[in-house]
Amino acid sequence: MSSIHERNEKVRQILDNLYNRAIDAGVEIDESAYKESLDKLFSTTAWGFREILLVVIIAMRLDNAFRASTGLYDCNPRAIYEGPIKEFLIEKDIPHRKSGPLNVAKATVGLDMTWAAQRRPSDVAEEVVHLVDFMEQDDINAEMKIENVGTSLLRRLISYSQSLASLSVEIEPSEDPDFLYHLCYELITKTPDAGNTPQKIAALLLKCFHTFFHTGVEVTGGDDRASVTSTTSKKPGDINEECAGRIYKVYEVTVKHFDIARIRDSYDCISIYNESHSTNINEIIVICRPEDCPPDMEASGLHGYLGRYTYQDVIYYYWDIFEWISNTLQHMVPEGRNGFYLLLNSYVNETNTSEAVKKLWQELHRN
Repeated sequence: MSSIHERNEKVRQILDNLYNRAIDAGVEIDESAYKESLDKLFSTTAWGFREILLVVIIAMRLDNAFRASTGLYDCNPRAIYEGPIKEFLIEKDIPHRKSGPLNVAKATVGLDMTWAAQRRPSDVAEEVVHLVDFMEQDDINAEMKIENVGTSLLRRLISYSQSLASLSVEIEPSEDPDFLYHLCYELITKTPDAGNTPQKIAALLLKCFHTFFHTGVEVTGGDDRASVTSTTSKKPGDINEECAGRIYKVYEVTVKHFDIARIRDSYDCISIYNESHSTNINEIIVICRPEDCPPDMEASGLHGYLGRYTYQDVIYYYWDIFEWISNTLQHMVPEGRNGFYLLLNSYVNETNTSEAVKKLWQELHRN
C-alpha cells in the first residue's frame, strides 16, 4: 500500500469520525471558547476560510507536530484537500470550491495576522487565525480541542448544506422565450454571483442551441467558474464553440468593464493558445452590457450588436447581453428552450451554486 493511499485512508477515517460525531445529537460540545470565531466563517460567501480550517484540523490529527501558524504547507494542503477531503464533501453534498483553501492561503508561510491582513475579508481571516491559535495551545486538552472544533465545523457545514437543499425548485417545463428571458434577466441583474450567473446562462444557451439543432458543435468552458482565468484553464476565452477538436468561435461573457485592461489580458491568452495549438483565432465575441464596452469602441449604431474594438490583430465584437439572450432564445427550437430551462434549474439546484442565486430562483417561481 502506497504512503499516499495510507494517508488518504487516514484522512477519510478522521473525516468519518468527525461527521459521525457531528450528526450524533448525544455529542454535546462546549463551544464558548470559539463559537464566535466559527460563526464568523459562515457569515461570508468566501467559503475558502472554512475549507482551510478543515484542512488544518485534518493535518493536526494526522501529525501532532503540525503547526499551521508557522508552516501551513508542511501538510501538503493541496493534495489533502483536492483528494480525500473534496471527495468526502462531494459525497456528503457539502458545498465547496475546487481549490478554495488554496485560494485563500496562497503566498503565505503560515496562518497568522500578517496573512489575515492580506485576505478579504480580513476580519474573517483573523478569526481563522484565532481558531488556529486556540487549537495549537499546548495543553492536556489539545487533542480534544481539535476534535471539538472539527465536530463543530462539520455540524455547521451539514446544517448549511441542508438549508441550501431546502431551496431546490421543482419546475414545470416551459418553451416560452419571453418567460425564460425574464428569468435570465432577473438572475443576471440581481445575483450575478461574481460573473458566474451570466457565464453559465450563456454557456447553457449555446449548448442547447447546438444540441437540439444537431449541429455537431460542442460548447466548452461552461463548467468553469468565472474566477478561473483563461490562462489557468488553457483556453482562449470563457466559452468556446468547437467541432472535431477545433475552436471556431470564442466568447467572453461579463457584467463588468471589458476595457483595454481586460482586452490586453484576453489578447495574451489568445496569443498563448494560438502559439501552443497552431491556430489563428482572431475574433472574439464579448457579451456584456453597453456600459461595459470601452469608451473608444467603434460603435455600430445598432441595439444588439454594439460595436467593435480592434487590438493588434484581434477584433472584439461587443453584443448587448440581454439582447443576445433574447435573440438566442427566439432562434432556438422549442425543445431547445425547454432543455435550457431544465439545465438552468439543475445548475441552480447544484450544491455549490450561490445561496443568493438559489433564493432568487425560488422567489421567481413562487408566482
